[in-house]
Amino acid sequence: MAMHQVKIWKLFLFGLIFSIGGAYIHAQTTDDLIKHEEEKLKEQQDKVQKITDEIEELKLQKIRETLKKYIPKGPAVNEIITHSAMIIGYNEVHEQPNWVMHIIPKDVITGIETRSNDFRPDSLVTSGTSDVEDYWDSGYDRGHMAPSADFRWSKKALSESYYYSNISPQTPELNREAWSNLEMQIREWVVQYGDLLVITGPVLKDSLPKIQQGSYRVSIPEADFKIVVDLNREQPRALAFLYPNTKDVKDKIQDYVVTIDSIEKITGITFFPNLPQAESFKKVSDLNSWGQSSTQISQAPEFKYDLNHVPTRQSIYFLGTECNVCGEVVATRYNKNTTTKITYINFDELYPNSPFTAVIFGKDRINFSYEPEVYLKGKKICVRGLVQLYKGKPQIVATNEKQFTLYKP
Repeated sequence: MAMHQVKIWKLFLFGLIFSIGGAYIHAQTTDDLIKHEEEKLKEQQDKVQKITDEIEELKLQKIRETLKKYIPKGPAVNEIITHSAMIIGYNEVHEQPNWVMHIIPKDVITGIETRSNDFRPDSLVTSGTSDVEDYWDSGYDRGHMAPSADFRWSKKALSESYYYSNISPQTPELNREAWSNLEMQIREWVVQYGDLLVITGPVLKDSLPKIQQGSYRVSIPEADFKIVVDLNREQPRALAFLYPNTKDVKDKIQDYVVTIDSIEKITGITFFPNLPQAESFKKVSDLNSWGQSSTQISQAPEFKYDLNHVPTRQSIYFLGTECNVCGEVVATRYNKNTTTKITYINFDELYPNSPFTAVIFGKDRINFSYEPEVYLKGKKICVRGLVQLYKGKPQIVATNEKQFTLYKP
């Protein structure tokens, strides 16, 4: 072999080895870069979570500061207990609250925390509270005075709503139907009017019957009250309700509207003692001025939906969750002349009132064997994906046709 041919062969081998070695080094470098970027992402996520937690704590602090301005006066047997987002006036004699005061912020609209069901005694009550033995198989529900669904914007506050200091015996007919519907309506008003202050409690008196089990002998109230106050106006307004704790309670909230004055007389509690304007609304019982609306929040207080069949109007409660959102496609639009070439699939109502939208970006249309805006229109379907919030409305970004299926009840 000629000398120059040997040199060429050596150069070829050296180049091949260098190329292989370079590829190996490059592969190592890429893995290192990926790991480095993942670490940076984790660090950023931790920072975002820390800021989110700090914001939540500040919101809870603001709520407590506001609540302390409006603590009711009386009755005599009353231990004041302050939790993260509610203040309780506890009655040791009856082993339940005289009243529970909390604020429902607008954050409840987009809150995604679900029922924790971690019922437990309240260690802050010096005399102790009832426990599971007092209610188990008693025939009465553990009725929340401040409902857990009002706190779904805060995991901490929601969990604290399961303290027995916030619980009073209610008939299943009251707790699961009429009372639940009243709580839903109040959340509707939060959507309309903003943050609302709510005071709730049982009507307690001597000689009430007791639950005959457990060690605390919890009293069974004959009625429960709820007071709703809108402090967002120059002239605050309020509305009060009194429900019988019976099996034949009706489901129409207008049948139970009363004045705050009347609740004060039967409970011995003075509400809003430090609010001069209170005298102007204590004698008012005008439900018409509040209205009885149905909005996106009306049917999701208990989070009982199957993740394979989430109604579009409840999708907002599943932000950050992978699920199947189902409804009827009433309108579609393919913006083929825009940069993103986006397709909008609007469910159940026309834009801008549609409670939920599926979107398909132009780059992903190749993954569809049909024209989505044509094929899906008018059909009852489900779309699976991660529910996200865009401009205040929930949506799922669909990247392929497998995410869409015909609705099957």
